[in-house]
Amino acid sequence: MTVKTQKRSICGEGLALNTLTFSVLLIWLVGIAPTTAAELLQQITWKNLVPQVEIYNDPFLELTPEQKLDLVVVSRTRQLQSEGVNITPEQTERLNNALKRLEKDHIDIDGLLALRGEIAAKRKHAMEAVNETLNEQQVRLAGYVLPLEMDGLKITEFLLVPYVGACIHEPVPPANQIVLVTFAQGIEVDGQFTPVWVQGKMSTEIGTTKLYLMDGNADIPRSYTLDADAIELYGK
Repeated sequence: MTVKTQKRSICGEGLALNTLTFSVLLIWLVGIAPTTAAELLQQITWKNLVPQVEIYNDPFLELTPEQKLDLVVVSRTRQLQSEGVNITPEQTERLNNALKRLEKDHIDIDGLLALRGEIAAKRKHAMEAVNETLNEQQVRLAGYVLPLEMDGLKITEFLLVPYVGACIHEPVPPANQIVLVTFAQGIEVDGQFTPVWVQGKMSTEIGTTKLYLMDGNADIPRSYTLDADAIELYGK
């Protein structure tokens, strides 16, 4: 009888120990779950959308506005001449004056004109390049709303831009500074360029979005899309 009682006691202690261990493990998991979820959400800025790209020497940055204009005159006039277009005396005089000024400043005219295509391609790459580490990541980003699609009074699709007036009153930002946002449930905003926080899955997806303006429409290049699951007014 004593032995049996001792065996039952050992089994009971083992069961109690397993239950206690499970309870402690459950509490630990519940305690760390919110922290883990929070760590998965990255709060980023617009600088995070610009990747580290190859540094290249851009000799055109060293030119003054007047020198750039003279270089354009030379390039355009030579192009017309190569196409067999008759150059007017005024155009010839403008070309000669531009050449004299550039030569006086020791500008390598032919060298710079030969580099135009290469430099333009590198500039385009730098403006469209994406930060691949953000692809398929949950992010939170603040910006301004430029509406595209409406569902009644709610906006379900918009461009998120880094500053007020972008694409309309101000120059179009680089493609990697524009995010196409979709939000199925929609959100009401106070017109264009309402500041918001957007949260959801980011994707690196280069493309263009047609933006309809009062005087026509424009194809806006963008390098990111974001499927939003939460949007809130900035500062609320």
